[in-house]
Amino acid sequence: MRRKPRDVSALPAPSDEGKALLRSGRKIAAIRACRRQCGASLLEANRVIARHAA
Repeated sequence: MRRKPRDVSALPAPSDEGKALLRSGRKIAAIRACRRQCGASLLEANRVIARHAA
């Protein structure tokens, strides 16, 4: 059974590592780091990274 994604605003911002990866154009690695950091699902981590990429 799938769980409902959490509200992205409730998740922490990407770590310094995730932000550095994002700045260097490594979006997938940044999503992976975000998932490790806060235990987010793939969808949740993708939304967090997309929110901070803009």
